[in-house]
Formats: sequence, C-alpha cells, structure tokens
Amino acid sequence: MSSSGERIATASFLIAGSFALAALLALRLALESAGYVAAALVLAALGALAFAWSRKRVGPPLCAALLNLLVVVPELGLRSAGFRYVSGIEFGYPAADEFFEFALDSELFWKLPPDGEWVNSWGFFGPEPRIPKPTGTRRVLYLGDSCSQQGYPQAWPELATERLASSGVQGLDEVNLALSGYSSHQGRVLAERYGASLAPDLVVVFFGWNDHWRARGAIDAEKRIDARWESLYRRVKLLQLARKWFGGPEAPPLDATRVPPEQFAENLRAIAESFGRAGAKLLFVTAPTTHDRAVPDYLVERGFVGSKEEALAQHRAYAQIVREVAAASGAALLDLERALSEDARRERWFLEDGIHFTEEGRAAVAELCARRVSELALLR
Repeated sequence: MSSSGERIATASFLIAGSFALAALLALRLALESAGYVAAALVLAALGALAFAWSRKRVGPPLCAALLNLLVVVPELGLRSAGFRYVSGIEFGYPAADEFFEFALDSELFWKLPPDGEWVNSWGFFGPEPRIPKPTGTRRVLYLGDSCSQQGYPQAWPELATERLASSGVQGLDEVNLALSGYSSHQGRVLAERYGASLAPDLVVVFFGWNDHWRARGAIDAEKRIDARWESLYRRVKLLQLARKWFGGPEAPPLDATRVPPEQFAENLRAIAESFGRAGAKLLFVTAPTTHDRAVPDYLVERGFVGSKEEALAQHRAYAQIVREVAAASGAALLDLERALSEDARRERWFLEDGIHFTEEGRAAVAELCARRVSELALLR
C-alpha cells in the first residue's frame, strides 16, 4: 500500500473511531434516558457515511471527525460522568449550585420544576388554580417565602385554610404562591402577574426574611436573569466546564440587602394597592423568630449578614416596616413577631435556625392566622 493510501486508511479509521466513540457514549447515556438511543443511531449513521466518503475525499469527513472529537465526545463524556457546575445566578439562597433544581423565570428568577410532586403548572405547590374563580368561591391567596411553603401539604397556610373551613367558612379555595428564597420583590411580581386573574377575596402576605439578607451581585430589583441563556447553559456541559475553568469567583455579599428597607416598604404598598383595587382584603404577617435568644452561626459564616447583632436589628426593622405599611394602607395585621416573642411555648415552635417552624409551630401559626381572620371577619 502506498504512503498516500496508508494515510487515507488511517484517517478513515480515525473518522470511524471518532463517531463510534460518540455513539458508545450516547448508548451509555441511553441507560438513563431513552432519548439518547436516537442520538446513538444518528452518530453511528454519520460515522458510516463519513467513513465511506473518506475513501474518496478525506478532508471534509476528517474535519467533521475532529469537530466531533472536540465537541460531541467531550460533551457526551461530561454528561456520562454526571458533571455539573454551578449556575451564574447568585443569591444567598438558592445558592448557585442549587439553581439546577429549579425552573427558571426571567422575573421571578426561579419556580419549582413542573414535574415535582404536588407542583402545579404555575411552578408552585398545590392544585391547579382555577381561572376564572368559580362562582360562590371565597379564595385565600398566600404570598411568602419558605416559612409559608415548608412542610407542604401540611404547611401553615394549608392548615389555616382547614381551620377556617372547619369554623364554618363556606366555599373556601386556597392558592399558595409562597416559595423558598422569595422576597417581597417576587411577591410584587406575583401580584402584578396573577392578581387580577386569581381574584382573591383575602391575601395573606408573609415576607421579611429574604428581604433583609445581603444581596449578591445586585439587589433583587436590579437583578437580571436571561432564562434562555441559563436554559442553554444547563443543557451544555462544555459551557459549565468553561465557567469552572475560566469563570470568576463567587460574587461576595454586597453591603445592601436583597430588598433595601425603602424598597421593602414600596413592594408591600404595591402589593396592597394591587389587590385593594381588585376588592381583596389584605392581612400582613410579621415574621416571628427566636434570634433574640440565639442567632445561628451559619448566617454570618455564609454571608447572609455581617454580624449576629445585625441579623437581629435588621429583622426587627423589617418587621416594623410591615406594621407601618399595614397601618398606612388600612390592611389587617397579624403581628406574629411580637405575639410569639411573648409566648413561653415558642422554643418548641421553631427549628434550630430560629426561622422555620416545627410541626407544632406550623399548627400554632395556622391557628393564630385563622383566629385573626375570623376576629376581623376578613372572609365575610
């Protein structure tokens, strides 16, 4: 065989081997997802065509094989190895490596993945919201963070709704749009996006914790997320590898909170005005805590706050803003921050973080909320 023939034969086997390797990696992934079976067949067919073409003209199929080795094989190899690198979206929570567990939203930033248990098409826990609201229905809408989502389907809003129903309130319908990590910024977005179509009779608003944690990259109102880019980034492992190798370090916490105090007040006023125009009643809730006794170390270590003293001072300041906005807007108030600070049982009602509720705590908050709604006849 001439040297030219030997080179062609070597190139042909290189071309065939390149596509064969890619096809084998796709078959390996087919054990996890059947969609890769089609990819393996396509790669095998391309390999056969490239091999046959190379016997006549080696240049183009060799370029295709090299491109395959530089892009397709590494991409499939990274997927087969389970490689994943952090998102470029930065908050204290969800952390950058936790964003892969959520669905993306350009305005809300994240929602629950639609295939999750008990998750509706809107990306929140609960049954599908009925639009338009059925005649004769009294709808209660909950806006909040993890404190109002934790424990679903036994979160305190669900328990409060059950108590209201058992007390004789007829035709109750609940929509819970609370989600871990949300601030009043997302609450305002939700009010503007869904307020009119949901037509709630009562809106219960429970924000504060995430609002006063330190921002990363930008405050919530200035945060910009390109959901299309992030969706592409999630699918392409080579982009994740490039970020790992060449991307900068995690953004440090800013001196500003995620939602500065004046913006927090503005968000709460906007929520009240939005639902007030629609004829809904508002119940603002202050977030209770046990931080006056002990602030967890991790809040400082992970950069949520600058110091334990700051954590307590910020929380009290934001609770006061809730009181002031409720009074100025004519909304009702459930002042859990004060009520629970004076209750001897509160140690049993909180987890060690002093933020989230135990099962007993969720039941207690639900009872207090239902009682307040009944006292003020908010669902009359």
